[in-house]
This record gives sequence, C-alpha cells and structure tokens, in this order.
Amino acid sequence: MKNYIKDFFKIRRIDATMDLPILCSLCMAIPIFTGYFTNNFRNAMISALAGIIVVYFPLFGSLKEKMSVLLGCSFGFIFSYSAGLIFSFNKIIIVFILGFASFIIHYVVLHFELKPPRSFFFIMVCATASSLPHLPISKIAENVGYLTFGTLSTCVIAFVYSLFFQNKIKNKKLNLVKLEKKINLEDEKNKKIESLIVGIFMSLSLAIGFLLKIKNPYWICVACIAIMQGTSKIHVFKRSIQRMCGTILGVGFCYLILIVSQNNIFYICVSIVVLQFIVEYLVPRNYGIAVIFITPLTILLSEAGSLTLNNHFLFIFSRFENTIIGSILGLIGGFLIFTEGKKIFYKK
Repeated sequence: MKNYIKDFFKIRRIDATMDLPILCSLCMAIPIFTGYFTNNFRNAMISALAGIIVVYFPLFGSLKEKMSVLLGCSFGFIFSYSAGLIFSFNKIIIVFILGFASFIIHYVVLHFELKPPRSFFFIMVCATASSLPHLPISKIAENVGYLTFGTLSTCVIAFVYSLFFQNKIKNKKLNLVKLEKKINLEDEKNKKIESLIVGIFMSLSLAIGFLLKIKNPYWICVACIAIMQGTSKIHVFKRSIQRMCGTILGVGFCYLILIVSQNNIFYICVSIVVLQFIVEYLVPRNYGIAVIFITPLTILLSEAGSLTLNNHFLFIFSRFENTIIGSILGLIGGFLIFTEGKKIFYKK
C-alpha cells in the first residue's frame, strides 16, 4: 500500500522536450484570446477545444508526415463533433450514434496506431456534442465552423513550428502513423472486438446519464473512456483510482479558480492556457497528478461560458458524481477488453 501511494505521487523521468506543452498552450491561447478581445468568448471555447488535436502532432519526422497526421486528426475532430451535434435531436438515436461513432473512431485509431491518448479526445468531443441541447441547423453549421477554425489555427501553428524547428533533433526514431501496412487477420479481429466493447460502453454511459436525468451526461462518457485507455488490467484499475482521487482534488481546485476569478473572463482565459501547459507536461510523467489539473481544464473549456457564482458548488459536485459513475463503467469495460485479449497497440 505504501509503495502504491508513493508511486501515485512519483514524477517519472522521460525523454521529452518542452515543445509539446508550449505548442498546446499556444494553440489554446490564440482562439481563446481572439474570442476575448472580440467579445465572442463562448464561441471561442469551441475553437479552443479543437486546439487539443496538437497533442497528436509528432515532433519528429518529415514535414509531410507530421502535417498529414495533424490534418487527419483535424478531420476526425470535425467528424466527431458534427456527428454529436447533428443527431442530438433524439436521446435514443444519439445513444446509438455515439456508440457507432466510438466504434469507428477507436478502430481507425487502432488501425493507424495513433499515439496516446489515441481515441480519447475524439470520443470526448463527440460525447460533449451529443449531450448538448439540439440546435437549429444554422447554429450547428456555425459551431462546426468555429471548431474548424480551431483546427486550422492549430495546423498553421504546427506548420510554422515545423518550418523553424524541424531539424532541432536529428536521427530521432519515432513511430509515426503508418498509412501503408500489412493486414493481419487475427489482429484485425481483435481490433474490432476492442472497438465494439468501447462503442457499447460509450452508448451505455450516455444512456445511464440520460436515465438519471443528468444535465451534462458526457462527463460519464469522458471518465469511462479515459479509464478504458489503460494498458493492462492493473493499469485500468490504477487509472480508475487515479481518476476518482484526482477528480476530488481537481473539482476543489476548480472551485477555487472560479471563486478567485469572480467571473472575470480574462482570468479564466489565462487559467485555461496555464492549465493546458501543466496538463501536457504532467500526463506522460504522472497521470494521477495530471487529473487534478485535467478536471478544472475540461470544466472551464466546456462550461466556462455558462458558469456563474451562484451555481459553482452544485455544478462542481455533480462533476464528481458523474466521474464516479463513469469510472465504475470504465473499470468494467477495461477489464472486459483484457479478458478478450491483449491490448493490440501495446503488444510490442
């Protein structure tokens, strides 16, 4: 038990530069502050959400390879968000659509061996859009447009970075996305089984949220898929504990941010950018500690436009409640995946 607690707070040393945390913060800052200075903060949050795709950007490799990966991820983000918005008019339909979209997303990510966090953010943005009240078609097009702007600004930033720093580290070996690869029938079967399990549990998560009449049921989906990203049964269990403990501390930290900011939009913008930097720095080093900062970051990104000082406590408490439900589902789903077979993209 003592070793587990010690491991929970241990910061691992990894061979990584500070480039990705800085890139992520910059990709988040540009749409956020553009919205702030143009009095369009709510829509800026949609564009900022798209800035997350830069986490999939390979820092090494040719310019063509790096931009191909990022453009492909941009298309995936737009597809995921659009699917959630378009089919949210009916709760029964959107439950099945989220499951089907999650199946497709997870399978494609497994097939092309996309680096961690793999399918997490694609499914997260789809679940977020699925939980929103259905919008008129003109508003759906507008929101998708803002998200597309976010992906484009991210691609431009990454392109400029690549032009200036593409030769920063030479002879660095990196597993880039493989566009051409041999197909192994047994592997393909296992990928489909794993993707099917993910799709079923995403549908189940959203359905439970609707049945319990939770205002923002996507939090259940987010907690569930985060834990199912584990690399073994032990890792899945460890992630569930880290997710729940980190969320307890994270919601408290978010409450303090909201109280201190006093609904000052500028302070919230700065908080989001700083949190993004901290999260990208901590995730590969210690997931448990990173969750403490992931929680307020996701709350501010998805809900900052609607939060007021009058509803902070109830809102924060409901996030923790939803995370507990999602963590339990993710624990079951993760165990089921490893009962069916070995995790495909960690075979090596």
